Amino acid sequence: MVEVLVQEGNTVKNVCMVLHLNRADYYRKKACKVNARNTTILEERKRQKRIILENIQQIKSEHLFWGYRRVRAYLQYKKGIKLSFKYVYQLMKQNNLLVDVKRYKAKRRPQREKIRAEKQNTVWGTDMTKFYVDTVGWLYFVVVLDWYTKKIVGWDLSLRSKSEQWIDALTQAVEQELILGSREYELMLISDNGSQPTSTKYESTCYHLEIRHITTSYSNPKGNADTERFFRTFKEEVVWTNDFSKVEDAKTAVEYFINFYNNNYPHSALGYISPVDFIKQQNYQKVA
Repeated sequence: MVEVLVQEGNTVKNVCMVLHLNRADYYRKKACKVNARNTTILEERKRQKRIILENIQQIKSEHLFWGYRRVRAYLQYKKGIKLSFKYVYQLMKQNNLLVDVKRYKAKRRPQREKIRAEKQNTVWGTDMTKFYVDTVGWLYFVVVLDWYTKKIVGWDLSLRSKSEQWIDALTQAVEQELILGSREYELMLISDNGSQPTSTKYESTCYHLEIRHITTSYSNPKGNADTERFFRTFKEEVVWTNDFSKVEDAKTAVEYFINFYNNNYPHSALGYISPVDFIKQQNYQKVA
């Protein structure tokens, strides 16, 4: 009742005098209500913070090498939790979830200008890495990457590292992505100078598909950097966090990762959205 009379324009002193109330008791009770309300708000904030931290811990348990920017992007675009970079950084720092970053002193050498893709299916990169499986030895993983969308468009996993495996990955990419036929896209394919992509069989395949195959110059780390950067992500997500004992387990892990990478991985070069989401965004802009 006192609150109602005060809101109508009466002073607390006059209201308490008329109602024979102690002003000190009034202010004490009011302070208790404010404190109770503030306590409720604080508890709710703590609860929300705990939920966010649990989400971050779950993401980090699955992706050990993700930094706060990629974690924040995944929370926003895939889980609908909008947070600032600063908040996620501080929360991860307080709970020792940040990634230790090694700093290297740059070695300045003259480099050729890097080839850049201006649209989808104009520049692809291809390369290979290998990882060990206890029961069989080395497995060789070949990928074909669209440099513009960052999407894995073709791949092959095999116990051998021959030109046939590289051709299989390229053929898969052509069949899945170039619906008009490879001759209609003026496609450029970048690879290193390894024995497989420079073999007569591989060069002949590129020639018949009318794909312009370019090999990187020696001592030029930027030459196939986009594809090599993908392999670092692959090793962080799959190889360094697993010990494979069977080829089937390794293949399942690779298939799962490629699907996750294309559809859900928040890629920094794409504004922290996935390659598939980036393609949808580009197609929507063309229609609009």
